Amino acid sequence: MAVLRGWDGSGEPTGWALARAGNPILLRILLMPELRLNPLMRRWIVTGKRYVMPDAAAEADVCPFCPGHEHLTPKSIFETRDLKGGWTTRVFHDRAPIFQIERPLDRRGEGMYDLMNTVGAHELLVETPEHGVSMGRLPVEQLATALEVCRGRILDLKRDHRFRYVSLYKVQREGTPARLAHSHSHILASPVLPQIVQIELRWSKEHYRNKERCLLCDIIHQEIEQERRVVAQNAQFIALCPFASRSPYELWILPLAHASSFEKDLSERARARSLAGFLRDAMARIENITRSYTVVVHTEPNLAARGWAKEYWQSLAEDYHWHIEINPEIEGERRVLGSEGFYFNPIPAEEATLVLRALEPGAEPPSSE
Repeated sequence: MAVLRGWDGSGEPTGWALARAGNPILLRILLMPELRLNPLMRRWIVTGKRYVMPDAAAEADVCPFCPGHEHLTPKSIFETRDLKGGWTTRVFHDRAPIFQIERPLDRRGEGMYDLMNTVGAHELLVETPEHGVSMGRLPVEQLATALEVCRGRILDLKRDHRFRYVSLYKVQREGTPARLAHSHSHILASPVLPQIVQIELRWSKEHYRNKERCLLCDIIHQEIEQERRVVAQNAQFIALCPFASRSPYELWILPLAHASSFEKDLSERARARSLAGFLRDAMARIENITRSYTVVVHTEPNLAARGWAKEYWQSLAEDYHWHIEINPEIEGERRVLGSEGFYFNPIPAEEATLVLRALEPGAEPPSSE
């Protein structure tokens, strides 16, 4: 049975009869997705069907993100270029997006259940024209440019009032096919809040209501005083292993000065460059341990989106604190106990901090061979 794969190499069996038939003309399958709300968990999930396209890059066995192979990807939405005219970063739509701008939102009910169309956007950012250069090895100026591009795309997508949140994340996997070992990130706009962000917003607001202080600012102050879980710090940012880390060597990067929005905080080049240098060093430490990790930016929702209660985000600028969460994946370490969402982490944050402090950012990472 044929398996169709996304840009990140993930496989999903689909179109059973067509795949068994092996007819390439029939591999374009009309499948339309929708968002459904689990009323018990208040969690939105994507289900249903979508367009799935053959992977031309896989057939050609080439990297679709390298210069000269632009025809293997959708047309660029945005590019930055060097003095010679070559692109340095590219942004384009995912070739088989689940979230699509063109669809109507169509919020509706089915008895007691709620559902809507998957209105949104799914864009890919290729952070460098160089193949095989990891995030921890990108030049600071190149990473700063990539961060500025991300900022610009988030601001642009938030102009669409149907989108309640814009996610920015990277998924890096050890053993990824060489043709896809090209550094890239995902920018995902959706009409609903991701559940984990919704939980953070709720408890940040509750902490502020009780104490009139930002929860993450309080955490930063305590971590600096105790010095037990701080991996690195400069004049603008701090990297720490969270007290209740979900995975070994989990690392958070936070601005020292309070700010609720990643995209607003990085309005100046100097600020983006400072974060780029700090982030690159943090990633270099992680890459000395593993080449498999996820990086996620948590920022404020789209305050201009339709449907918010007028007073709902009244204290958001004071109660929420944007941050970056890095979750390494260590082979053989069990992460979740059963299906109840209990995380098991055999390495306490304090021990992980000592290891990460000792790793020099400039050290050569382990070979992927």
